[in-house]
Amino acid sequence: MTNELFIRHALEMSIGIPAAIMAFLPVRSYVRFRWPAVVALTAVFLSVFILIGAKVCVYYDVSTSFVLMPLLLLCFEVYALIVKLPLIKKLFCFLNACMFCFFTTVYSVFLTAPIEPEEGPFSIRSSLICLGLTFAILLLFYRTLSIKIPYLLQEDRLNRSWWGLSLVLLILCAIFLYINPESLAPLRVGRVRSIGLVGLAMYPVAIYLLYHLFWWTSVRLNENAEIKQENTVLNMEQKRYEELRTYMDETRTLRHDFRQHIRVITELAADEQYDELKEYVGQFSEILKKGYTPFCANMAVDAVAAHYSSLAESKNTKMDWDLRLPKELPIPEMEFCAMLGNLLENAMTATEKVPEEKRRIDVLSSMLSDTMLGLSVNNPYTGKVRFNREHLPISLEPGHGIGMPSVAATVKRYNGTMDITTKDGIFSVNIMLYPKTPEQKG
Repeated sequence: MTNELFIRHALEMSIGIPAAIMAFLPVRSYVRFRWPAVVALTAVFLSVFILIGAKVCVYYDVSTSFVLMPLLLLCFEVYALIVKLPLIKKLFCFLNACMFCFFTTVYSVFLTAPIEPEEGPFSIRSSLICLGLTFAILLLFYRTLSIKIPYLLQEDRLNRSWWGLSLVLLILCAIFLYINPESLAPLRVGRVRSIGLVGLAMYPVAIYLLYHLFWWTSVRLNENAEIKQENTVLNMEQKRYEELRTYMDETRTLRHDFRQHIRVITELAADEQYDELKEYVGQFSEILKKGYTPFCANMAVDAVAAHYSSLAESKNTKMDWDLRLPKELPIPEMEFCAMLGNLLENAMTATEKVPEEKRRIDVLSSMLSDTMLGLSVNNPYTGKVRFNREHLPISLEPGHGIGMPSVAATVKRYNGTMDITTKDGIFSVNIMLYPKTPEQKG
């Protein structure tokens, strides 16, 4: 009987195996160690967890939940050490796995009530059913856990939503614990069991649809943001094109009238009318000052640079550009332009509070090698810069620092590094990206 009791408790504790898979699937790209090492460490931890937990249940004659609930805190501590994400995102993924396991436990009680002994769940057969149901839930939500939730974890717009989502999951876990019957007697009379089975069966369907809707909404918002971003760059390119066309029209007019101008200049010089000659030639100097000078070979980046250069001039801010970029960038133009635009928006906001004589923004970007793209933006600032846990600047003032999470996401996407420093009143962002070459992609 003792061996059978040990096996029963061990099977109940084994629900931690699918739970661990559900917890790690969304964060497999954010683990601190190599994935094989994580799998091995988790397997060892779960083996000890199951064996010791079952032994304690048998020795002290207590239910599995009595031992399992306190051990969840230990499990979360281990999980938090392995996963390198903000605490609230780790909590969401962990509570999500717990919620599914609590659901399958309750549903198993309702499902197996007629075949259970009077003293209550679980027999070995019922424990296997509960474990099988948990793996079934894992299969049902595999795509959601492995694709859709990881996508949501990358979304900067959802940073404030994780607290609310985690609270909802915590409440759902508490509800399942509350409705888990201590006695099977109520389930064996009337329609309680039938109603419970039908109602609980709708729960995973509702959660699946809710997660899918949440993911779909996020994808649509992303697409709209990308379209807006592309339209912004296209407008900048259109404006830059109009500047080029105006310059070409003026140049064409000058070439057409060149002989007439030479004749006037010659006559003024022959008559020694040097003041009039100086004034006449000065008109050409003003036109030549308006000449078209590209910032770099890439049209999209050139348009963004022209836009912010004009904006800086209107705000009495000097900009020093050094963009040694090729015509074709190693990463999508929209991503680089968004990253550059976010950094320049923040730099503009910061320099507005600096005295005019100190307003200056330095921008440097170049291909350091075929697989290394660098970007640096420096600007003066006033006050104190605060940083969050990811060492990104934060501010309570609207319009300042809001694009840094997006920049950090792009840097991470290309296995890059971002170094942010504040020294002697200068805010510096130095970024290094390592985009793959066509040969590496192939």
